This record gives sequence, C-alpha cells and structure tokens, in this order.
Amino acid sequence: MLPGAGDVIPLALALVIPAAAVFLLMPRYIGFLYRKGKTTNDAHKGGDVRVPTPAGPLLIFAIALGELAVWAFYGSVVPLVLIVVVLCAGLIGLYDDLRGLGGVVKPALLALVGLFVVLVEQYYPNVYDPTLYFPLFTRTGTHFIIFGLIVIASIPVASNAFNMLDAFNGELAGFTAIVTGALVIGILMRSFDLGDTSAATVAIALPLLAVSLAFYYYNRYPSRIFDGDSGSLALGAMFVILSIVGGVEIAALVALIPAVLNSYYILSSVRGLVERKKMAARPTSLGKDGKLYASTEARAPTTLARMILLTGALDERSLVRRILTLTAYAAFLSVVTSIMTWLL
Repeated sequence: MLPGAGDVIPLALALVIPAAAVFLLMPRYIGFLYRKGKTTNDAHKGGDVRVPTPAGPLLIFAIALGELAVWAFYGSVVPLVLIVVVLCAGLIGLYDDLRGLGGVVKPALLALVGLFVVLVEQYYPNVYDPTLYFPLFTRTGTHFIIFGLIVIASIPVASNAFNMLDAFNGELAGFTAIVTGALVIGILMRSFDLGDTSAATVAIALPLLAVSLAFYYYNRYPSRIFDGDSGSLALGAMFVILSIVGGVEIAALVALIPAVLNSYYILSSVRGLVERKKMAARPTSLGKDGKLYASTEARAPTTLARMILLTGALDERSLVRRILTLTAYAAFLSVVTSIMTWLL
C-alpha cells in the first residue's frame, strides 16, 4: 500500500539521518584523509591539485545508518540485506583503491555479492519478486533460476557502469541522485497500482537518494573529495538491488542508459575488461585554456565524455552539466516507462 501518515517519521528519518551523517562527518573525514596523505591528483585541473580519496567508507556508513533506521521501524530483513550488499561491494572497491584488482577479478567478486542476495531469497522469500514487469505488457512468469542469474550478473554490470562514469567532479554523485529519484517515483507508482509494496520498500530507497545528494555538495566542481572505487561500486550495487527489491527493473535500466552506453563504448573500444589505470591513453586532454578536449589518439577509449567533446571543447563544469542533462532525460524516460507499466 502507499505510505500513510504513520510512515512520515520513518520516511523522514531515512532521508535526514544519512544526509546529516554526510554533512556532519565529511569535513572531519576530509581532514583525516589529508593528514594520512590519502590524496590523488585531479587530472582535469592544471598543475598538481591534490584531492582526498576515498569517500566511499563514509558514504557506506551513512547509507547503513539510514537502512538501520528503516529496519528499526519496519523490522524487514531487506534493509539488512542492503547493508551487507553495500558493505561488501564497498570493501571490494576499497581493496581496489588501495591495492588494485584485475579487470576480471573485480566483476567476479561482485557477482558473489549478487549470489548472496539470491541465497537470502531462498530463506526469506519476500526479499524480491522473481518476476519482470514490462511496459504495456503483462508480467512474466516466476522463474527463480533465470531471475537469480539476472540478479547475480546485474551487480557487476551496474557497479562497473557506475565506476566507469566516475571521471569528473560531481558526475557520479549527480548521476546517482537523478537516477535514484526516478527509481523512487517508479516504486511509488508500483505501490499505487499493485498495492502490494509496503512503505518500507519506499523507505529503503531514500538513504541512497539522501547520501548522493549530500555527497554532491562536496563532490561538485571544484571537488573537495573523490568517492573512489569503494564509493562508486557501493552506489552501483545498491541501486541495482533497490530496483530488484522494488520490482522496477525495466524503469531502472532505462534510467541507466547513459552509464550503460558509456560502459559499452569503453569495453568495445578497448576490447575487453581493462582497468582504467592500465588503459593505453586517456579519452580526454586538458588544454592550456583550461578546457577539456576529446583525445585524438587511436588507442584512447571511447567514452561518453569523449563523444560529447567531439562537438567542441568544454570546461569541466559544462561537460558535467551536459552529462547530467542527458541523465535527466534518461530519468524522465524512466518515469514514462513506470507510467506505461503501472498506470496504463
């Protein structure tokens, strides 16, 4: 059923607690990273501009606080599952931040996170519904094995798509906030149409929205902190599991079109799973005028940013604005997909 008056407090806490944790703790966390020397050069700025990284551990902590608040009010196992998913994906990313993982090892480990979700569904059948709903058409049948394979594959695909989109100041944080907003709208529409989605399902999506919006404040141009692989993989894993738990997989896929296309362009141009640090050339270059240009090197990977820059050089802020505008279009189409699925 749709959220009612009694759900106002838990829904508000699911938003306020994670956002407050980011705003209150991030300044101290940034100082801590500076003191420990955990910084990296912002490659799209002139000179050696050091930016602390990774913000992932704090983002994961804030999301966990929000999910614990939802669990305390509703008692559902789903928020706890999400905490494990975000934590495991984040730890995989953190190890990649500190030591580095191969282009094949990382997706394999992330697939194990998806396997965990499938195993939990075996013992708690209400974690997700192994059914797909297509716009203007009816639902598919219940196929636990086929849907389970989709769940297992979706986490490495979505997480790496988020990771590959994390290249410029504010890009990933803004992208996550926009697509999560579309996801929440889709879940609300599903609740209205079927009446079988509790307010807890809406509530568990709000911490991701709150954290991404709060993080955008610190990650926007000029960025004061980078999320690192620990942040991007955790955000991607949580988004895809939220779409599965909320039963809005098709709408979520539409919202992810910019990230999916970006990943496809990269993988097809480099012909395989190659770590960003090991790519032969950068897709963009910084000119003396402070603007970004599309690389002219044949070995450079094709990315969404590079394709945009082929029309003309842009400063970093303008480039991110165009990418987020494209994301907003995809989010709008995602909402239209939800309308066609649940209200028509």
